Amino acid sequence: MRRTPFPWRSIAPRCLGACIVLAACFLPLRHALFAQSQAPVELSQATEYLVFAREWWPTTGTPGAQAYAGSRSCQRCHAELASTQLTTPMANASYRSAAGPWGAKPTAATAHLGTYLYHVAPQANDPKVTVSSGNQSITSDIIWTFGAGVHGQTLVLQNKGKLYDNQISSYRGLDGGMDISPAHKPAKADDIESAVGERMTPKSGPRCFGCHTTNSTMKDQFDPQHAIPGIGCESCHGPGLAHVAAANMNMVEDAQKLIFNPRSLNPVEAVDFCGACHMTSADVVESKLFVPSNVRFAPYRLEKSLCWGVRGDSRLVCFNCHDPHKPLVQEASFYDQRCLSCHNSQTHNSETSSSYDRSDSAPPVCPKANANCTNCHMPKYDVPEMHAKFTDHFIRIVRPGEPYPIQ
Repeated sequence: MRRTPFPWRSIAPRCLGACIVLAACFLPLRHALFAQSQAPVELSQATEYLVFAREWWPTTGTPGAQAYAGSRSCQRCHAELASTQLTTPMANASYRSAAGPWGAKPTAATAHLGTYLYHVAPQANDPKVTVSSGNQSITSDIIWTFGAGVHGQTLVLQNKGKLYDNQISSYRGLDGGMDISPAHKPAKADDIESAVGERMTPKSGPRCFGCHTTNSTMKDQFDPQHAIPGIGCESCHGPGLAHVAAANMNMVEDAQKLIFNPRSLNPVEAVDFCGACHMTSADVVESKLFVPSNVRFAPYRLEKSLCWGVRGDSRLVCFNCHDPHKPLVQEASFYDQRCLSCHNSQTHNSETSSSYDRSDSAPPVCPKANANCTNCHMPKYDVPEMHAKFTDHFIRIVRPGEPYPIQ
């Protein structure tokens, strides 16, 4: 990628002293970091590759702390967006210690799983989880809680300097009751350490924290102790200190170049962007996750849809239906306007701008109804391990009695 030099001469006369500091510290780095000139991509790519190949991508941990401004700095210019974003599940994707959603404190609880007994003691000063079996027991510190509580929450434990994804999680579908954590294998009967949970590896730890916290990895060093709870502005838009500095000097055009805008991406890239945490199609294929629970991976399911086409359709990218700055809308009727912008009698015989493959005709009109489209064409499926139902983003005509299409 060719890196365009920053236009120093046009800026210096306006504010020479401030620009000298800015130039020395941030601007050359940030202009290169957010140059968005990559060639369009038409096939989904693996997140591990995108994090490596792109100058900025969600979960990237290359920039240092000095490049970040913090979400509070965004409020001056983006007050409404910053305010509503704080109410979203993403913003509340994690909590320090044993705190719960929006500051709620969980109560002490016990649960049996196989031959093991789990006791959660979430007292504020020293929260612990103890797992025991017979005369053996292991007590670990609760250092983080992952999950906004929409479907459930998982505790992150620390024991002898090692981090663990707790073996049990609490689920809303169980009224806060506990069961084995998603994708975990049952603990071995003769190995109590395996009953603590899955130990986070140098690869899995940064990935988990990168999707639940902000700034957990900086300068390629994983440092969860200094992570910021939840997904903040800079988790998606990238480090923003240079952007804020330019905006404070009314350098509007320069400020826009110094922050990442996901709307600049083409459709496949945009869906892969969200897929950094919600699993891209390439991630699912690479991991061979052809199981019923892959209904959770909306980017993968969406790209299976006929109306997505072979190059993607900008009208179907994630953030055209789901505003990441606002809580998820649950009512099916809210999404009708998106469906009917293509599938209606007025556009049926007209030319569309979609990448719809059957170019000889516009998208067909549903003969059954023109309201609550997602109830039929994006049904919900039960995911037993999550004790919850998830909307299938594979948009299609669903036949009665048809099994869940895994692939």
